[in-house]
Amino acid sequence: MVVQRQNDQKVVSCFHVKAHREWDKLIIIAKQCPLLPKPTLVKLVSKQLLQMLGLNAWGMGRLL
Repeated sequence: MVVQRQNDQKVVSCFHVKAHREWDKLIIIAKQCPLLPKPTLVKLVSKQLLQMLGLNAWGMGRLL
């Protein structure tokens, strides 16, 4: 049982190291990607919805 537990710990340790390595690679790739602009359609729709609801900006209503 002791040998089996040691083997299990080795496997877990190897996977842990591999996961960290892959995560670091993913972070590097993500930082190299350019930021995506907000789609124009979403801007237009959200602006129209805010106008329909009588809101000038998020969280601000029309004053009477």
